Amino acid sequence: MSLKDHYLEEDMDKVLNHIENIMKASLDGLKSAETANEDLAKNALFQIDHSMNSILAYNKKKLGKENRFNKVNEQVRKDWF
Repeated sequence: MSLKDHYLEEDMDKVLNHIENIMKASLDGLKSAETANEDLAKNALFQIDHSMNSILAYNKKKLGKENRFNKVNEQVRKDWF
């Protein structure tokens, strides 16, 4: 499945920015492991956690929109018969 299956088109740029942020923070995490820099590690963890939570929120947004759409269609079908 592609990203478009899980996120709204209007949110795709934001999702991609968060994915890029996770990649950069992962590199910072590796750098912190090499240098034993605790501050860099904490920042990397914060950035990854923030981006993951944001990405999951965008997915929930799409699921909520799909559920509302399905409920409307179901109600239309009920009213039709």
